[in-house]
Amino acid sequence: MKYQSAFVVFFALIGSSLLHAQSVSELEARLKRSGSKSEKMTLYYQIAEKLLASNPAKASDYAEQASNLATELGDKRRETDASYMSAEGQYRARKYSEAATRYQRAWNAARNYGFREVALNSTEKLQDIALKQNDFREALKWSRETVNYLKDAGGGVRSGGDAVRRLENQLATIEADNRSLREQIAQLTGQSQVLETTYQSQLKETQEKTKQELTLKEATISQIAQEKQRADSMIRTKVILLKNLTEEQMVDSIVRGQQEREIQIQKRRIVEAELAQQKSESLRNLLALVAAFILSLALLFYIRFRAKKRTANQLSQKNTLIEEERKKSDNLLLNILPPAIAEELKTRNKVAARKYDQATVMFTDFIGFTNVAERLSPEMLVEELDYCFSNFDHIIEKYRIEKIKTVGDAYFCASGLSDMNASPSDMVKAALEIQDFLLHVKAERLNQGLPYFEARVGIHTGPVVAGVVGAKKFAYDIWGDTVNIAARMEEACEPGRVNVSEDAHLLAKYEFEWLYRGKIAAKNKGMMDMYYVTSVKSY
Repeated sequence: MKYQSAFVVFFALIGSSLLHAQSVSELEARLKRSGSKSEKMTLYYQIAEKLLASNPAKASDYAEQASNLATELGDKRRETDASYMSAEGQYRARKYSEAATRYQRAWNAARNYGFREVALNSTEKLQDIALKQNDFREALKWSRETVNYLKDAGGGVRSGGDAVRRLENQLATIEADNRSLREQIAQLTGQSQVLETTYQSQLKETQEKTKQELTLKEATISQIAQEKQRADSMIRTKVILLKNLTEEQMVDSIVRGQQEREIQIQKRRIVEAELAQQKSESLRNLLALVAAFILSLALLFYIRFRAKKRTANQLSQKNTLIEEERKKSDNLLLNILPPAIAEELKTRNKVAARKYDQATVMFTDFIGFTNVAERLSPEMLVEELDYCFSNFDHIIEKYRIEKIKTVGDAYFCASGLSDMNASPSDMVKAALEIQDFLLHVKAERLNQGLPYFEARVGIHTGPVVAGVVGAKKFAYDIWGDTVNIAARMEEACEPGRVNVSEDAHLLAKYEFEWLYRGKIAAKNKGMMDMYYVTSVKSY
């Protein structure tokens, strides 16, 4: 059984890698056929995402090209994300110098465009690279940049919940620790100054003592020289006397004179030896004092180095805790609200209702959902809905469309809200992609003998009011007659089709092929002109 399990895992890994390679190759083939910069930018980014784990260096190159195209197209979000992914590829390839350069570029873009998550992730990576390279000064610099950015860009975060208050408390703790460490460093610096003052005093005292000894020795040498002069004078006197002496007296005088000279020479040698010994001892004492001072300085510098390293480690740990808490609070809000609304809620602790004069609303609803639900277990039903809705999320994200909510098997989204993307063209393209995706899933399920979903899609353009309701569990929603008409468009649609109102058709009629359906009765709305979208026009 163990060997069978091993073989199953082995073949599963091979199949997974083949599917991954096939997916990348398909995207690269689409990239070669692509003609628009926008599509190329998206394909470069998707390929980089898939290659990031297996081939980070190549993923970095693709992400870099996506960032350049995003800059040309003015897509700030994609430019920032692609720059960060490019840096991440260099980081995983262990090219830390190039990774640091690209993380700094991602940091600048995210800070300028207001993408907090990318900015904070970039500073975290820059701190990590600095620590890997033992550049503690650079790591401390990025830690301070992070704290300053949180203070400047997140002034309203204080009212964003318990997780944000914990972030403030941790920031205060870091500041207190930093003050304590600065006081310790100042105390060590004061000890260094006291030690230096002591050394200067001892050195001056030694110099004075040596000077006194040298003066004494010079006086002794001067005295010896005077005695030598007196001895020479006596010799000259004795030479005069010798002329009057007998031979025996001369010999005796010469011998005594020779003995006196040898005695004087021995005395001089003894005095010179003593002077040399005293100079050697003075020099040795001076060198010992200098060595003790140097050793003390080295010890002090080592203590300061250890203190700085300990400070860097503490800052790194505190920054990690801050980042974890910040991510938890941000992810909690982003799972409930759109990014712009979540940012406003964190900044102002409330969200003002807004009216948008030209928003495009889309409703999708599965046909025969009850029959399909009866044929599937609850787990399989939830898994199938999650699979479909997750792919819907991915499709609308490409076209800057905001998901509002799902109600049972209905999917509700809108464009032209926070980013003012008022044209319904992107919504129509997303609807066509959703129907293509469901058609592909239908073919797969038929081959497997499993039930499948078919959907109706309705689109309408008009004014809406958007806001956040609720005091504890926030809910972002939109209201207005535009929402009701979009729902009527969906109800009057056939399975697998995209039904568009007259207002939406007028704004996007030159970009698609249409099938006019005539005037059709809509519940509580009377007769309304409706159009099926058949395809995108090719020029």
